Amino acid sequence: MAGEVSWEDVQDVKEIIADIRDPDCDMRWVIFGYSTKDMKKLSVVDAGAGGLDEVVRHLKNTRVMFAFLMLEEKAFAFFQWCPEGASGMEKARASIHRSFITSYLGSVSVDLHAERLEDLSQGKIDEEYMYSRATAGRQLDSSEAQAKLAEESRRKEETVKRQAVTGNTFEAQKTLAKLGAAGRSMSTTEQGKLHTASGTNASSKIAAKSLSHTILSKAKIDVEFEEEDVLKELILDLREAEVGGDFDWMLLGYAEEKKNTLQLIETGAGGREAVVEYINDSLAGGLDRVLYILIKEDDSTNKCTFVAWIGMNVAAFRKANTSTHRGAISNWVTRVVHNLQEEYCQSGNDLLGLKEEGGEGLDA
Repeated sequence: MAGEVSWEDVQDVKEIIADIRDPDCDMRWVIFGYSTKDMKKLSVVDAGAGGLDEVVRHLKNTRVMFAFLMLEEKAFAFFQWCPEGASGMEKARASIHRSFITSYLGSVSVDLHAERLEDLSQGKIDEEYMYSRATAGRQLDSSEAQAKLAEESRRKEETVKRQAVTGNTFEAQKTLAKLGAAGRSMSTTEQGKLHTASGTNASSKIAAKSLSHTILSKAKIDVEFEEEDVLKELILDLREAEVGGDFDWMLLGYAEEKKNTLQLIETGAGGREAVVEYINDSLAGGLDRVLYILIKEDDSTNKCTFVAWIGMNVAAFRKANTSTHRGAISNWVTRVVHNLQEEYCQSGNDLLGLKEEGGEGLDA
């Protein structure tokens, strides 16, 4: 069963963070990384008294890492290093564990997700820090907010193009690159407009349309994905995985307070039994949860099982929403996994093909 992440030596981590925050101490930065193959333990990889250049020299182009450093007194930066050479599994784990790490750091002025060394140039860090200082404690006006959104959109488009050039892609990535080019032709006055339909905010203009937005908008269903690029890469890894290996399932659920946004909840190995064990231990049996599960159960390439989990206690109106979302999500997944076997379940026993006893919880 996949478990929660923890520190190998939490006291050591706390002491190093305290030293970096202490202006009278020489310590200026620390890098954290996974210390076990199953990515359940984090530890200190390295630390030092130099600046950004020294931090960058210690990054590995095949490993996900996390760095915390002092910019100046009372100003700190955190970045998640997800190089293109790292596996989709590592990147997915990093997206799950990011909040765990930042909970130990305290406030930061710069928070970055980096895939290339260019993303961590001194100029880039300075730009983000100055923006943070300029906007601290005040609400952005519309022009500043639009400029920030446009910059984030531009960076996402550049990432997609790099992936297409390196070949670390599939048909969906090509579609994304085309959509990014089309999105740039829109004027800034058109970006981000919302209209209200049946009491729900729906986007009428999107600057750089994501693949999920394009597919789902055709079905007139408002669903989005957090960390969409990471999810696509992880699904690709699952598609190519071997049954019985160290990765054969992934679990998606709705983000908190975002009823139409899906996020990665967990990944693991051990097939259906491990999924049931995780849901039982970590999600209270999933009785009131709507979940979407992808499982690799056949060594055939391009084949996975897609399970829509609707817990026994899920309200009727949520079940209705789920029925429309499920089809759209399935369509999105099939852009990567072309042979998708679909199932429904409402409990662990259902997922394992066992008879329910008393209709309560997970008996497996």
